[in-house]
Amino acid sequence: MKFTSTLAAAAGVVATAQAQYFSVISARSASPIHLRPLQARNYGIWIGGEAATYCPEVAAQSCPNTTYTNFAGGEGSLFMGTEVPGGQEVYIDPEAGALSYTRPHSAAMPEGAIRTGWSLDFLSSYGTLAYEGGLVACNQTADEYQVYAVTNGTSPPGDCLGFDALTSNQTKPAAWEYI
Repeated sequence: MKFTSTLAAAAGVVATAQAQYFSVISARSASPIHLRPLQARNYGIWIGGEAATYCPEVAAQSCPNTTYTNFAGGEGSLFMGTEVPGGQEVYIDPEAGALSYTRPHSAAMPEGAIRTGWSLDFLSSYGTLAYEGGLVACNQTADEYQVYAVTNGTSPPGDCLGFDALTSNQTKPAAWEYI
């Protein structure tokens, strides 16, 4: 897979520093994904399971101790709610449309990755996060669903459910970095 780095991702670091942090849960009544949190792990976004985070020894005293995921941005671009220098940006994989995020200290993404199309609407401390084509959760195991964006040219695999992404304000990043 060919990777490219963009200077535009560096602009995301500035946006993340000024951004409001928020957590996200899925809303799809009468379904196995209803009111479950979106979690970051294995460089993908999932419904079900816990977040996978890492904190280096040098920062251990100040690292958040968490098993949940939060985000930042949401106006055009979306970022992970992290403390790691350089941040971590959310992107849409150009092949299947899976929500993914960059590795720590890197802006590298697959060629053709989609970085924009997000909107965030806050109504006091709660709101909604939306992607212009919509979001779906596709069943991967008995209790885990991977999150995909609906785009032209991508086809999420398997049994998928559309959902709304409900947000809740958070006061700070939830992790040093997501892995």
